[in-house]
Amino acid sequence: MNVPVILALGAIVVFAVVIVMTRAKEPQERATALTRTGAAVMAVFTVVAGIFIVGYVMQDPGGNAGLIITLVWLVPMLILAVAAWFWPAATAPLLLALASAFIAACVWLAFDPTALRSFVSENGPIIAVSVVALAFPAAVLGLKRTALAGWLLVALGVLPLVITLIASSGPVGSLVAASVVPLVCGIAYLVSARMVIESTASGDHRAAAA
Repeated sequence: MNVPVILALGAIVVFAVVIVMTRAKEPQERATALTRTGAAVMAVFTVVAGIFIVGYVMQDPGGNAGLIITLVWLVPMLILAVAAWFWPAATAPLLLALASAFIAACVWLAFDPTALRSFVSENGPIIAVSVVALAFPAAVLGLKRTALAGWLLVALGVLPLVITLIASSGPVGSLVAASVVPLVCGIAYLVSARMVIESTASGDHRAAAA
């Protein structure tokens, strides 16, 4: 069993346990539990992925170059995550713009598979790292803007991978591993947002009937 499958199954099992444990609660409470679980799963995944990424770049190229590469993706990711928590209204469009630009870059590279293969060969799994760096702030945003963050995570989990596969740019193991957990968490966020909408609609209907 490979790493992406293990990650996907692990995330699904966690969400399934949460759903079962909260099945007797109100929809709003279940939605909150699902959202918080998604954020926690993404946080754990980001830490694990970060350890692998840092270990990779500290070996190749290593030294000061490896440290600089680490800081280039880690610091902006943390800044975006903090901003998503404290200023979600301002951070949401910024994350949308960054994710859109990233996906557009993937599309642009996909039109030249040779260039994409060369880019990945020279820069390492930069697309996978970008998915992780954008997905974690999106997950934090989900605690404030659940539906929007859900769509962001689904887009980050699906589109770069699909585009890369279409371009046939070579091995995509690292990208699959980076994409599967954001995808699962994004779906969980969307389910949570749907629960809230249905609960609110049901409450309004009962109030109108009364």
